[in-house]
Amino acid sequence: MKQINIIQFTPYFPPHKWGLETVWQEISKYWVYNNYWDFINVTTEFDQQDHGDEKIIFKWQEIWYKKDGYQVLVCPSIEIVYNFPIYKFWDQKYKMIQKYLRSCIEKSNCEYRVITHTRFFLPTFFGWLFARKNNIPWLHIEHGSGYAKLGSKFKTYVWIIYDHTLWKWSLKKADIILPISKACEKFVLQIGGNISHKTHIFYRGLDLDMKQKEKKDDIKLVFVGRLVSLKWVADLIEAYIASRVQQELVIIWDGDEAEKLKQQAKWHDITFLGFQKSDFVIDFLNSHNCIFINPSYQEWLPTTVIEWLATRNVVIATDVWGTKEISEQDDLMIINSWDIQELKNKILYALENYSTLKWLSLENVNEKFNWDNNIKKLYRLANKYE
Repeated sequence: MKQINIIQFTPYFPPHKWGLETVWQEISKYWVYNNYWDFINVTTEFDQQDHGDEKIIFKWQEIWYKKDGYQVLVCPSIEIVYNFPIYKFWDQKYKMIQKYLRSCIEKSNCEYRVITHTRFFLPTFFGWLFARKNNIPWLHIEHGSGYAKLGSKFKTYVWIIYDHTLWKWSLKKADIILPISKACEKFVLQIGGNISHKTHIFYRGLDLDMKQKEKKDDIKLVFVGRLVSLKWVADLIEAYIASRVQQELVIIWDGDEAEKLKQQAKWHDITFLGFQKSDFVIDFLNSHNCIFINPSYQEWLPTTVIEWLATRNVVIATDVWGTKEISEQDDLMIINSWDIQELKNKILYALENYSTLKWLSLENVNEKFNWDNNIKKLYRLANKYE
C-alpha cells in the first residue's frame, strides 16, 4: 500500500462554529484512523483558542498543535470581508509554516497530496500555489451546487463572474475534482466544461454515536443551523404559527438573525437553545422523536438532514441543491422554497403519520454516508498520481 500524506488547506477549522469544519476535521481523523499516514491541516487563526494535547513553539510563538493523530497549523489571518478569510502571507509565522511543510515533504519517504475545499475561499488558491510550487498533485473537494445568492443583486452578479473566471480556471488546474453530490457534480461540469475525466463524486461520512436510545414519547419540531438570512427560519416560524399545532418548536444554534427571529416567535411555544456543541445536538436527536425542518433557500449537502435521518427522525427540507440525493424514502419530505403553505401542510402530515415514516432511511443513509468507505475512495483517488 502506497504511503500518502495529506496537506489540507481550509479557511476555518473546529472549534470555529460552522458545519463544514466538521467535514474537514473528520476527513483528517478518518484518514489517520484508516492508517493512511499523516494528515496536516493549514487553517486560519479564527476561534482557535482550544488546542490539542501536543504543542510546538516556533520562535516563542505557538502555531502548531496535534489532535486525534492529525496536525493543525494555525496561520495568522485577516478577513477581507466578513467570513472571507485569507492567510497573512507576508507574516513571519506564515513563512515558518511554509518552511515547516517543505521540510516535512523533503524528509519523508511518503508521497504528499494537497486537498482544498470550496471555491468561495482564498485558501483554495493558496493550496494550489503550494501544490504547484512543490510539484504535488492537487485534489479539490467542491461543496457548492449552484450560484451563491448574496445580499444584493450586484454582489450575486459579481460572484457569478468569479465563478466563470477564477473558479473555472481552478477547476481546469486541479488534478482531481471531488463534488460532494450529484447536484454539485452537475454544477461543476456546467462551469468547468470538459473536465468529466477527472471528476468523481465524494460523499462525506457520518460521525455519530449510533447507539439507539429509548426516545421520549412526545414529538418536537426542530431546526438546527446558523440563524442567518439564507436559512429562512422566518418561513419556518410563520408556517409553525399558521399550523396551530400543540408541539413545541425548538431552534438550536445562533446567528445574525437571532434577535429578529425571537421577536417574530414571541408569545408562541418556540424555544431558542442558542449555540450547542455537536455532542449535545446528537444526543438530542437520539433521545427525542423529532420532525426536523430545513427551510433554507441555499444548501450544499446538508449535514443536519443526514444526521436526523440517521437518528431515526423525520425530515422536511426544501428542494435545494443536493438535499433530495440523501434519501428516496418517505421520511425525507421535499418541498419548494418560499412555499409557506406547503411547509405548513407537510408539518401537519408529518405529525399525523410520524409512526409510519420514521426509520425508513436509516439503512440507506448509514451505507451511503459511511466514513470508512468514503475515506477508502479518497485514498484510491489520491493513489492515482505518482
